[in-house]
Amino acid sequence: MKKITCSVLVAFLLTFFAAAEEDFFSNTLGLSTGFPLYGSNTLSQDVNEISTDKRVIIGAFYNFNINVIKQISFFAGADILCDFNWNADYYKHFLHTGIPVGLKIYPGLAGFSLGMAYEFGFRTDFIKYLTGEQKVLPTAWGNGFKFMIEYNFAHDTKYKHMPTIGCSWNFMPRGNYSFDNILSFYLAGNF
Repeated sequence: MKKITCSVLVAFLLTFFAAAEEDFFSNTLGLSTGFPLYGSNTLSQDVNEISTDKRVIIGAFYNFNINVIKQISFFAGADILCDFNWNADYYKHFLHTGIPVGLKIYPGLAGFSLGMAYEFGFRTDFIKYLTGEQKVLPTAWGNGFKFMIEYNFAHDTKYKHMPTIGCSWNFMPRGNYSFDNILSFYLAGNF
């Protein structure tokens, strides 16, 4: 019975490999930027005060994709978004970390896709006060979601190393009835 089950499983996987135009497994690596909207009023006010001087928002992400059929792709990965806010005397830096697991659906418009993911993660705050005191404050882990709209130039072509452009909205609980909303824009490479 085990041999029959293994044979059926191997035949099933080989059929998927043979039918897919894209590789069954693929990777996406990208850079992002965005607009974090913090749920805590105190935190938002602090960021607005500091941001009058210098602010840089940059991130990166990696996704491991399983392209089951041409219209559906499952993925899991890691996201990081850094929000650096500083002036000459003090700073507040925020490091958003997330682990998304989800799917993308290609509705038949070449490389256009809609995606959604369950994401869990946390934020770490790095603070230096005017007094010179420094603190590192991690938030609680949160379970949120992520919605994406993107265009994968490699999806409907024979060139699998074409880029992907997209945007996403990420809703993440941070504990103490606080929620962060992160709007991101990204450019990624496929390999």
